[in-house]
Amino acid sequence: MKTTERNAPAAREPKGATKMFVGPTFKTLFVLAAAAAAAPLLVSCGGAPRSAAAERPAAVAAPVAVAALAETPEFASATGEVAPYERANPGTKLLGRVERVFAREGDAVRAGQTLAALDAADVRAQVGLADAAVASAQAQYDNAAAMYRRIQTLAARGSATAKNLEDAAAGNAMAAAGLAQAQAGAAAARATLAYAEVKAPISGLVSAKRIEVGDMAAPGAPLFTIDDVSRVKVLAELAEADLAGVVPGAPARARIDALGREFAATVDRVSPAGDPRSRTFEVQIVVDNKDGALRPGMYARALFPKAPRKALFVPKSALTTRGELVGLYALDDEGAARLRWVRVGREDGDKVEVLSGLAAGERYVAAPPAELVDGAPVAAR
Repeated sequence: MKTTERNAPAAREPKGATKMFVGPTFKTLFVLAAAAAAAPLLVSCGGAPRSAAAERPAAVAAPVAVAALAETPEFASATGEVAPYERANPGTKLLGRVERVFAREGDAVRAGQTLAALDAADVRAQVGLADAAVASAQAQYDNAAAMYRRIQTLAARGSATAKNLEDAAAGNAMAAAGLAQAQAGAAAARATLAYAEVKAPISGLVSAKRIEVGDMAAPGAPLFTIDDVSRVKVLAELAEADLAGVVPGAPARARIDALGREFAATVDRVSPAGDPRSRTFEVQIVVDNKDGALRPGMYARALFPKAPRKALFVPKSALTTRGELVGLYALDDEGAARLRWVRVGREDGDKVEVLSGLAAGERYVAAPPAELVDGAPVAAR
């Protein structure tokens, strides 16, 4: 039988025969050619790899400070309101029509200056009657005095009796009393006429005017309000726990948030009894107001010194605000600026207290320039 070729086993290579090299396939050659073509493009686009130093941004020059604790005064605080140290409400005793008004709100007036004038024709007539009565009484007194002197002369010569002398003396005394009565009536009439002019009892500013020309002024009704604001007072309710050392004459301070300023003050009065419900005592402090910056009605905060404490302050120029947030740039160990949000407290001149967010010994940028950003390296200057 013939053996089928399809089932015959492959012939083996003789032992020790040399192997033939099989060349690359077409697919392998295509991949190598594509890589060689792309190499110039990769070099032109990417170039040589950059060093870490070349990628580091340039340092920003800025002043750097070290946070440190410093002793700062501590104050007990109480809220109050600015009020004039002295206030007057001038009016009149007359019922009359207002003829003229010489002052208005905001005017500075001197003590004794006329603020308004009333129609006082009837009072002037009474003054005229009183003057006439004085003239009549004066004439009667002069006549009685002359008569008394004549009788005295005659009595000395024995030409007048004792009864004549007594009658002359009585007539002289009655005439003198009548003259004094007439003079008092004239003085009273003139005093009443003086109320026709409303005058300023103190120097200060007119803070209220309650009349106009043609109005009827009522006796006893205040027509103006005058405030002496050369000094002002602040009335505050101080807690009993903070009352120690607060005595008349003790130093204090008044802070006016609307002005962003603090003023030196002196304790003027401390209430001897406190409020049993709130356990507070009314304290009045006085502030000089020569520049007129303090005005009645302003919200004030009375500050009373206590034992000093340690606190951390930074210049206001170091702070950065973003809406309601306040922060500063602190430096990390590598000298890079890191924006850090902080909580601030009271201000002291050009400095502000940092309550949290910055520790003593840490470095921060005292006045960050506009180009400084979070993470940028800082060169201290």
